[in-house]
Amino acid sequence: MSLQSPSEIDLVIAWVDGDDPKLKQKRQSYQKTTQVASDAISATRFASNNEIYFNVASILKYVPFCRYIYIVSDEQQPKFIEEFAAQGVCTQDKIRIIDHKQIFAGYEQYLPTFNTRSIETMLCNIPGLSDYFIYLNDDFFFNQPAQIEDFLTDNKMVVYGHWRSSLPLKAKLDYRKTLQKLVGKPVQPKHTIAQMLGAQLAGMSKFFEIHHYPHIVDKNILRNFLLSKPTLLAKQIEYKFRDVEQFNPISLMNHLKIKQNQVILKPDIDINYLKDERSVQQFIKGLQDSNIKYGCIQSMDQLPAKEFAQVTEAMFTKLQSYLPQSLLTAQG
Repeated sequence: MSLQSPSEIDLVIAWVDGDDPKLKQKRQSYQKTTQVASDAISATRFASNNEIYFNVASILKYVPFCRYIYIVSDEQQPKFIEEFAAQGVCTQDKIRIIDHKQIFAGYEQYLPTFNTRSIETMLCNIPGLSDYFIYLNDDFFFNQPAQIEDFLTDNKMVVYGHWRSSLPLKAKLDYRKTLQKLVGKPVQPKHTIAQMLGAQLAGMSKFFEIHHYPHIVDKNILRNFLLSKPTLLAKQIEYKFRDVEQFNPISLMNHLKIKQNQVILKPDIDINYLKDERSVQQFIKGLQDSNIKYGCIQSMDQLPAKEFAQVTEAMFTKLQSYLPQSLLTAQG
């Protein structure tokens, strides 16, 4: 039975401050005892450079159908997050901090985790979460005004991407796993492989690849599927760091919905994507492009000082009246 299209839904952001000494020490203590792929433990994966404030400010400015914003973290809270409400930008209960212990209730033995895929798998357990919700990484933001129809139209989820065959990826994965057995080199937990595995779990031999957009999620179809397969769920969340054996839960959910004909599939759309210093000027220009609805600031910690300052100033200008005053003062 399909859900009724709501007028308001929640937005969920997974966030980590990798520079927090306590969390860094905890993460490093597990890295020493676990063999993991380099992609899963690179410092930039855990870095935080005010992207969370840009993300939240963009939601408050551009997403009128947002009910609550849930920020999921590990005993952390963004330093200036309470200023949004204090300054009157939103109501006191609009932004809610959710700890890993809450979403892993009943599965506490798998904590701590430093694994995005494990965390994404458990987001459906947020208390009081809307049946449909939008999931964003902390480095995403809304670049232009959004409407609920961008995500839910005629009671169906709207998903942007393109079809890919699973066969070449599966052959490549099998080859790399063979190399791992022979020479001990960990297989990198690539995003596309995790999406392919999600589609396979849904019984599909091809997969609809998605990119760096905010993603609409039906929490019930995903949670019910995983609860019906407790061994699979336990295996998925046991890894402290991302692992090639893990599926992408958003991909799994998408393909379950596709099989039920509850999805409107649309082609890839442009993203205002900051990848490195070479893309800075194009990114700043894209902030004013009314045709680009979403943005992603990736690896901002690796930008040279000049480009870092340019991006920060451009985001401040775009979102100034929605940002915490302490953030503006601190950067000033």
